[in-house]
This record gives sequence, structure tokens and C-alpha cells, in this order.
Amino acid sequence: MNTNSIVTKDHKDAASYQKIQLLFSIISISLNLFVPIIFFISGASEKLRDFSNGIYNIFEITVLIYLVFFCLLLLVIQFPIEFLSGFIIEKKFKLNKQSLKSWIWDWIKASLMSNSFIILIVLGIYWLLENQQSFWWIWASISLSVLIIIFSALVPIFFLPLFYKFELLEEGELKTRLLKLAKKVGTNIEAVYVWHLGKKTSKSNAAVTGWGKTRRIIISDTLIQTSTEKEIEVVMAHELGHQVKKDIWKMILINIFLISLSFYLIHISLSHLIDLFNLKSISDIAGLPLIIFITAIISLLALPFSNWISRKAEMSADLFALKTTDMHDEFISAMNKLADQNLSKKNPNAIIEFIFYSHPSISKRIMNAKKFKELKN
Repeated sequence: MNTNSIVTKDHKDAASYQKIQLLFSIISISLNLFVPIIFFISGASEKLRDFSNGIYNIFEITVLIYLVFFCLLLLVIQFPIEFLSGFIIEKKFKLNKQSLKSWIWDWIKASLMSNSFIILIVLGIYWLLENQQSFWWIWASISLSVLIIIFSALVPIFFLPLFYKFELLEEGELKTRLLKLAKKVGTNIEAVYVWHLGKKTSKSNAAVTGWGKTRRIIISDTLIQTSTEKEIEVVMAHELGHQVKKDIWKMILINIFLISLSFYLIHISLSHLIDLFNLKSISDIAGLPLIIFITAIISLLALPFSNWISRKAEMSADLFALKTTDMHDEFISAMNKLADQNLSKKNPNAIIEFIFYSHPSISKRIMNAKKFKELKN
């Protein structure tokens, strides 16, 4: 089948941009693997534990001090990579509209927030390791599962507004279309918001975020400015498809399964690693880099599987959008526009797509829309 008439050429910068971002992804994965294990093998982890214990000889305080210094070390190592990939490269390809001051402020907020949560979660896990040595991994899995569900509800009302401005979409044809669409597919929406991405990036995005009373439609101002109302409608039909098919809950369950599996494998491994590496006990905080290394290995091995599941869900949501709206041409034009705005390669290397892509390639999504249209006709 000739695809030239429906899949437009890549943006002139897409190949270079994606190649550089892939390189940074590989560097980041490598750091996640090698920094913890080097920190452990070198004896630095044991020294940091002893230093922390010397400040205040109470288990929880020792763990807390260790975590603060360890997280600071990781931030120092990660900052150059994040600065290059998130600011310099985005500027080079004219995607980033932020000033250096604005970007650094966002980075500080994100780092403080994420590391605060990480420290509290790891502190809780080590408390369980100390006090529930046989069943810590079960309690940790349950606790983290509850936190994931709570956070998914809080993202649109607490976390995203820390970084972006949101305003209710004004009354008009677009809002009427989207609310009518949500009602048609049986999804309750709290409101439709304009997501002001345009001050920070030229990329476009849209989503249905939250659950229950926090569920809302968010559409970037960049998408509104570059797309027709029908194109936006079919994009949101895709997002609503995830809600109708419970894809968010399915992915949460998959993540919970992977987290539980990771904790169980860590539980088994720690009992063997104590003697091998002269750790005091399974709750010895000096062993944290080993836990991070094991987790990184499991995450890396699970990446192709979880991305395959995600791509299947995305294709299913595409089909839902096409069936619901009957806007095949608008879907195709929307995909081409989104790819160009976000500098996505429309037909990436198959191996790279299999390992790293959470969404199907644009060319596959467009071809499926074309096939669906032909079968219907």
C-alpha cells in the first residue's frame, strides 16, 4: 500500500532530535545501573552509613541522613544530563521557550518534590525491613500500590499546577464538542481546561487526567492553536477511549505487579547478599545501592514488555476514537501535525520502537486508520 499520500515526511529535524534523545536515554539508563553499583563496591556506601550513624545513632535517623546525602549525590550526577537533554537540546531544536532561570526553577521544584517522596518511601521500606523482615515486601507492595492510586487522582489538581497554568476552556464550539463527546462515551468529566504549555515549549499534548471527581480534560494551548476543532475532537476521543477501556487502571495494575515482583526478588536476593557483601542485616542502609541496582535491572528487562502493553492500549484507543467519531482524515492529519510539532520520527527503527516506544509509531497509527477507513467503505 502506498503511504506517501497519508504519512507526510518527517520534520527536517526529527531524525537528529530523536537520535540525540535516544542517546541521552541510554546514558540515563547506564547511570541508573552503574552509579549505584560503583558506589557500593567502592565502599562509599558503607562509609556514608557509618557517617550517618555517627551523627545520630537511631536507625530511622541514620537512614534519613544517608538518604539525604545519597539523593544529593545522584542529583549532582544527573543534573548535567538533564540540563543538556531538557534545556540545551530542546533550545537547539527550538522546542524549549523557557529562560534558563525558569527551567532551573522548574528543575528545583521537580527535584525537591520527587526526592522528598523518594526519601519518605524508602524510609518507610527500611522501617519495614527492620521491623517486618519476613513480610516487608508484602506490606511495601500494598503501601506503594495505595500511594500510586492516590497520586493518580492528585496529579491534575496538585502536581501539574505547580509547573503549568490551567484555565477553564471558554464557552464555544470546541467545549461543546468535547463535553458532548464525553457524555456520548459515558465518561463523567469535571471540566475542560486549557493547559498553557506554550510559554515553555512548542510541543503539543492533551489528556484526560485524574479519576472520580478529579477527572478532567486538559488540552495544551499549542494544540488548540495548530489544530482544527475536529482534529482536537478525535484526539480527545482517543484519550477518552483510555478511560472507557479502563486502560489507566490496567497500567496501574501492571505497575503494581511489577513493583510487587521487584520487592519479592529483592527480598530473595538480600538474604543471599548479606553474607556475600558483609552487610549487617537486610535492613542495613549500606545495601541500598544493591537494591537500586536490582530494581534497575528488573525495570530494564520489563521495559519492552510494559511498552508492548502500552502500545496495544494506544492502538485500541485509536480504534475507539475512529469508531466513535468517524473522523479518519482528521485523525490522520492530527497525527502528522503532532509528530511534526513534537519532532517525532514517523517510522522509527523497529528495534528501537519495540524497546523504547510507549506509543506505536505515527506511521503505524496512520496506516491502521487508513485500513479501518477502507474496511468500513
